Amino acid sequence: MPAKSHANLGDALVKQLLKDGNEVVYINCFKIENAPSSLRQIDVSANKNYLPENALSITTLLKKINVPDNRDVVNSLMFFLVAKTLENKEVQALLSDPKEHFDVVIVEWMFSDVFASFASLFGCPLIWVSSVEVNSHILSLIDVMPNPAYSTDTLSSSVTPFTFKERVKEVWTRVKEAYYDYMYYDKQQIDIYNEWVAPHFIARGRKPPSFEEFRYNASLVLGNSHISMGEGLRIPHNYKPVGGYHIDENVKPLPKDLKKIMDSAKDGVIYFSMGSNLKSKDWPVEIKQNLLNMFGTLKQTVLWKFEEDLPNVPKNVHILKWAPQQGILAHPNCVIFISHGGLLSTTEAINFGVPIIGIPVFGDQFVNVKRSVKKGFALKVDLTYDVAEALNLAIKEMLSKPTYKERAKELSYIYHDRPMKPAQELGHWVRHVVNTRGAAHLRSPAVVVPLYQRLFLDLVALAAIALFVITKLLCYLCSIVFPKKKMTALLYFLLGLTLTLNSCHAYKALVVYPMPARSHANLGDALVKQLLKDGNEVVYINCFKIENAPSSLRQIDVSSNKDLLPTKALSITTLLENADIRDNRDMVRRLMLHMVSKTLENKEVQKLLSDPKEHFDVVIVEWMFSEIFASLAPLFGCPLIWVSSVEINSHILGLIDVMPNPAYSVDMLSSSITPLSFQERVQELWGRLTEAYYDYMYYDKIQSDIYKEWIAPHFLAKSQKPPSFEEFRYNASLVLANSHISMGEGLRIPHNYKPVGGYHIDENVKPLPEDLKKIMDSAKDGVIYFSMGSNLKSKDWPVEIKQNLLNMFGTLKQTVLWKFEEDLPNVPKNVHILKWAPQQSILAHPNCVIFISHGGLLSTTEAINFGVPVIGIPVFGDQFVNVKRSINKGFALKVDLSYNVAKDLNIEIKEMLSKSTYRERVKELSYIYHDRPMKPAQELGHWVRHVVNTRGAAHLRSPAVVVPLYQRLFLDLVALVAISLLVITKLLCYLCSIVFPKKVSTVLYITQKSRHQPHRKIYQCLLNLSIRKHD
Repeated sequence: MPAKSHANLGDALVKQLLKDGNEVVYINCFKIENAPSSLRQIDVSANKNYLPENALSITTLLKKINVPDNRDVVNSLMFFLVAKTLENKEVQALLSDPKEHFDVVIVEWMFSDVFASFASLFGCPLIWVSSVEVNSHILSLIDVMPNPAYSTDTLSSSVTPFTFKERVKEVWTRVKEAYYDYMYYDKQQIDIYNEWVAPHFIARGRKPPSFEEFRYNASLVLGNSHISMGEGLRIPHNYKPVGGYHIDENVKPLPKDLKKIMDSAKDGVIYFSMGSNLKSKDWPVEIKQNLLNMFGTLKQTVLWKFEEDLPNVPKNVHILKWAPQQGILAHPNCVIFISHGGLLSTTEAINFGVPIIGIPVFGDQFVNVKRSVKKGFALKVDLTYDVAEALNLAIKEMLSKPTYKERAKELSYIYHDRPMKPAQELGHWVRHVVNTRGAAHLRSPAVVVPLYQRLFLDLVALAAIALFVITKLLCYLCSIVFPKKKMTALLYFLLGLTLTLNSCHAYKALVVYPMPARSHANLGDALVKQLLKDGNEVVYINCFKIENAPSSLRQIDVSSNKDLLPTKALSITTLLENADIRDNRDMVRRLMLHMVSKTLENKEVQKLLSDPKEHFDVVIVEWMFSEIFASLAPLFGCPLIWVSSVEINSHILGLIDVMPNPAYSVDMLSSSITPLSFQERVQELWGRLTEAYYDYMYYDKIQSDIYKEWIAPHFLAKSQKPPSFEEFRYNASLVLANSHISMGEGLRIPHNYKPVGGYHIDENVKPLPEDLKKIMDSAKDGVIYFSMGSNLKSKDWPVEIKQNLLNMFGTLKQTVLWKFEEDLPNVPKNVHILKWAPQQSILAHPNCVIFISHGGLLSTTEAINFGVPVIGIPVFGDQFVNVKRSINKGFALKVDLSYNVAKDLNIEIKEMLSKSTYRERVKELSYIYHDRPMKPAQELGHWVRHVVNTRGAAHLRSPAVVVPLYQRLFLDLVALVAISLLVITKLLCYLCSIVFPKKVSTVLYITQKSRHQPHRKIYQCLLNLSIRKHD
């Protein structure tokens, strides 16, 4: 793209790659001077000649003619630039060189996907760079197209929440663009590809891939976006927002003369620049003079970036032919930035905390300014001949109210408060893609799901066919058995029967972990320890006391919740006999609600809630099938953070975003993994519908009653009106999730869902006890570690199975460590019983070759962390899907819980030991797990601070949350179209009844109805006679 602003992004990316020690070939329009030897540049500056210069001049734009927002103009221009770039001799020489090799291809996406073919040609991953904020165009290359009810395309000027008109406009734009892409633009791109790239595949003796094959094959998108500038639209794992990576960390000092001007500007400096593409010299003479006159009336010093000298310049105005923009904005005296609203300029304004007056001209500038106005740090002035007068009013407005500056500073804090600097993060993700050979683990499962499956059209078709067949069959049977008059009554009876049957500073946190299970407590303890490590004060409602706690931790004991667990029902013996208990959803829901009620009933908890002096900066709660604890946040007037103990699922996402599509996402207790079969998709859809029904009919009422009994009175005691259940239910600021892409799936997530899986694992693993270390060190054939977790007791195995397991383990060469709660008789020499097992230390030992586990998420995470393959024996809950995912990822095998478990386990142990692929795959996943911008525990602490310091992180929230279901489904538009069609039809019928006589109409009707009768010729004669008589 022959535009300096785009080149700035490309140059910054290239400089970061070079800084990281890489070799780069850079196809660009603006040469980097004094480049190192590791950079080779291919000059395509001839592309500058193809930009319609007059169309982009201020004079032309003022006349509102040929404004370059015309999508057809933009697409045609971009395709032409792509073709001319590929036509370049040096580019063709690069593509034709069979010795040329690349590890990654990085391309700026600008309305064309042709360059994606380079990755296929060179056999390496592809990374797109998006120069604009997150939008439907770029997301659709790596995920499904987002819903136009709350997302925009690249050139849209709308911001959420949309009006009805804006939603209609967005959906119409998508439909229209899909049509034009299919009918015209895709064919143009294919022609360019076939002419300039495909021959190079043939020259290498390879079949050129089709356009569709490489088009959606990107590994990653690096987006020049950030939540401080854009909106909280959910994004897939392979979209990385690195907006601001072009900004120098160390801003260069201002030239001495300019520094002197800014230092002495006691009333502040107003900086005016229309960017690098628009020339201020193109302003009409009248406007230039009006602007100078207006600027001359101000107390402030004005810096105007202008390409030539101007006559009669006021004393307070300084013309800059070249302006070091970042240096100017970084100066503390800069009070206003008058800008065209380009994204780079907007980013720099937020980076340095300077409010904006935007004069948008074309492209994404309109939506950038509109978003900035909505965020409260900008004002907008239209490009007209009265621009000077409008600008004067805006300047006075902004100078008179400190809120604009304050809001810019708040957004600047949000912008800077990231786990990693954007340029460093960019380098990190490029390395990650290269080192993981394309980062396939980041890709969205939705990409491979066809549209008909996402819309469940196959299910609709099957249901329609089934209903049709049943109806026809019933009609046939009824016609034989019942008289005609009774048939209708019978059909109504059957229909009724069918329907009946299908009915940053230190803060104070309240942390709630009422689940009486050691694995859950491990997560809660790790979270609390991180908060304490960061210097905060914590009140911790828990079931397992932390010993030797510091004075900054106050614990409220709810260990009586342990008595509520159906321990017999969860014993191995019971589960062997009764498999139905393992995922009984109703039992789980009722148990969790009972546990919440008992926790709130606790005297110490009630005392905490009733204390009017008690204050918290944040409430952090483990979500376990109940939202009642969300009411604690409004009670204490602070933000709420949910913690999800399991992998990403529809339940937890439904609390902070719209429920994800069941065609490619699963609920919390599902055992399915993507891609889903037809049966699994139907099962997931049915699961969502039945759960929504039972929530509405039963569980929500139970939750509401518990809330009214135990929490609502505390609002009244504080003279506050208790919020309704629905008011606080979906009001979470953030979800901290015990998930990670190495363990789960690449489902797209909202900005306020933070995967920090593995935060419970000690960075510095404790050394093994001496006796255990000696055993593991001397195990020359390796160690197999066997543990069924903290909730299941190995002592509950039936005697027969215990003996079979011991006998089987005794036949192995490997040393076996079996976590067992009591001593066992007749233990083979190679088997060691551990009443207590330091699991992380065992898995960290290099001799540990297999981990036999129940498949709990914590154990699975630890296995990946330490690179140990797993044999899973899932028992209940999420263990089934954890093991299934682990098998799908290639580092695990599964054994069913049965009386043949010893025999089956022996087979799988031999299989795993005989093939190195399991070990190799888990080492690959371990690399992916560890290769993050920040350690998970540190990231957890970072995001909790971020929520507190930004008073609830409202900027992270998804725009989809406030869009009602009828709007997301465009039911209002459907209703409007249906009513319009009905009115038009009725009107046409009425007009026809006036224009055409009734007799003719009647005769025509009789004739049409009788045309297939034997006497149709007679009717035709009567018709002719009737018409003649009328004439």
